[in-house]
Amino acid sequence: MLDSQPTPLSKPVLQLLASTQLFRDIDSLVVHELGPHLRCVHLSRGELLIRQGERGDCLYILLTGRLRVYIQQSDGTEVAVGEVVPGETVGEMAILANEIRSGTVRAIRDSELVVFSKQVFDRMLKTCPLAMMQVTRQIVGRLQSRNSCDGLKSVLTIAVLPAGREAAFSMFAYRFADALGQLRPTLHLNSERVSRYLACGVAQTPHAPDYSRILSWLNEQESKYQYVIYETDSTLTEWTRRCLSQADHVLAIGVSGAETSLGQIEENIQYRDSLKLIKCVDLVLLHKNGKNLPTGTQAWLETRRVDEHYHIRLDSRQDFERLARLLTRQAMGVVLGGGGARGLSHIGSLRAIRESGIAVDVIGGTSMGAIISALYALGLDHKSMVERCGKFFVDQRALLDLTFPIVSLTTGATISRELEQFFSGIHVEDLWISYFCVSSNLSRAKVMVHRKGLIWKCLRASISLPGILPPVFHNGDLLVDGGLLNNLPVDVMRSVYPVERVLASDARLKVDLVQEEPFREELSGWQILAHRMNPFGKRMAVPNMQSILMRASMLSSSGKDDLMSQTADLCLRPPLEKFHLLDFKAIEQLVDVGYRYSLKRLEEWTSSNSTVRR
Repeated sequence: MLDSQPTPLSKPVLQLLASTQLFRDIDSLVVHELGPHLRCVHLSRGELLIRQGERGDCLYILLTGRLRVYIQQSDGTEVAVGEVVPGETVGEMAILANEIRSGTVRAIRDSELVVFSKQVFDRMLKTCPLAMMQVTRQIVGRLQSRNSCDGLKSVLTIAVLPAGREAAFSMFAYRFADALGQLRPTLHLNSERVSRYLACGVAQTPHAPDYSRILSWLNEQESKYQYVIYETDSTLTEWTRRCLSQADHVLAIGVSGAETSLGQIEENIQYRDSLKLIKCVDLVLLHKNGKNLPTGTQAWLETRRVDEHYHIRLDSRQDFERLARLLTRQAMGVVLGGGGARGLSHIGSLRAIRESGIAVDVIGGTSMGAIISALYALGLDHKSMVERCGKFFVDQRALLDLTFPIVSLTTGATISRELEQFFSGIHVEDLWISYFCVSSNLSRAKVMVHRKGLIWKCLRASISLPGILPPVFHNGDLLVDGGLLNNLPVDVMRSVYPVERVLASDARLKVDLVQEEPFREELSGWQILAHRMNPFGKRMAVPNMQSILMRASMLSSSGKDDLMSQTADLCLRPPLEKFHLLDFKAIEQLVDVGYRYSLKRLEEWTSSNSTVRR
């Protein structure tokens, strides 16, 4: 409950109150008559206004700032369900129904509110019935907002501050504001601009009366713009504190290759409490250009607690635009499924996506899809991907690396060596765009999502088909091919990343290994071998063990794959019936089929979806 002492309303506060939703259509005389019976209260960011379960004895009108509403779950955790912006009422349900408070309300900005006791509120309703109608409208609007899963206000405020010991965040803030401005109206503020708009030095004012003035002005700007970027000073000044108190989201900007220890401002935000008033703290690492792949990202992440990290090339407008889409939940995710050799068609699909002008912001996949998406995240074009996959699966004949079949048919040595050599020392954290791959935890029967660590090890787990490749040892567990539990991880993409749309590429066949010629239930491997060695004998038309194991591994997730393909915004399914699961030598044809089919489907899709980011 409130700890702050209420103070009488001043004339400017009465004027502000008269402009709120509740009173804007009511005679201003009503406000002035109520004035002596009302009180004003100030809440600092994080301070509690209402506690769930308490008896409601008053309502509030928010004048400046912002509040967040939480509902406590049965397990004791709090879930944010809505926000209150200036001009709206809060706490009205409890005093109207004479019930206990249904939620907890905290200030997520420094806020000023007017307090209406139950007696004053009842008196107002008797003398001005129109007020009841206005309150009812707000209640209905708030309930509709929650039911539509849009209870949290769409305005986004982002604090941009320096990370590490080198400050290069000002240039980033300007370019990032430009990228955001391409999406929706955006305002970029720093201490110099605020002082120029209001008065010299006002941005650094810690106390009233300028404190209230700047707070009111900032709230006014947030009501006008969809996105507001608060650029901090390079040190922990009053303006920097103000930026952090206004921010929903924090971007800490570091310079790749610089010293990674925490900067002064970073140290101040690392102790974030459980209220999570700042929704996210992300790390952005700046690179002069894209000539060299990022390195050393782990050192940055080990010294700070962040929710996500991003790599930005200063000479790439596309990188800034990608970050803008990710932070505003307008990103495009691409998911590539497993499918043996047929998964090579994903290379053609990715080429078609690129040529269609569709920006890929996040990518991930399973098994063969995990390898193709990792190559894409490295920045390879389709020709380079074809060349690399040829070395992985054709030139080295990795799946013919046979051994005595106690654990698996192959040793896994060849494919492991190829993956390790190509992705030598590269971590998932070092990729230009956000990436994940999926494996199946054989020990615990659950999906494993890989978002960090050495890429080659993550891939080796994702492609480890049981019976063909040995499992991968991971912290005491055994990991095998992700296709067993989630062959097309659209759900992972949607749950982990802030994507608006998901494109999926599915290389599975609903029907496979159909035999034109019957064979007996008893099969002798020696007999089959003899037929194959006899150049004049008829070859027995039977599937080999590798094909059977690969197909069997896909069956367990078949039902889920159908669901995942339906939940994607678009699922590409190239016609791959003439290709076999182990038809790796047909890589050129597979890529071509994937390209031609996907190009046509994407043209149809983009022409009917004008909002697709291109």
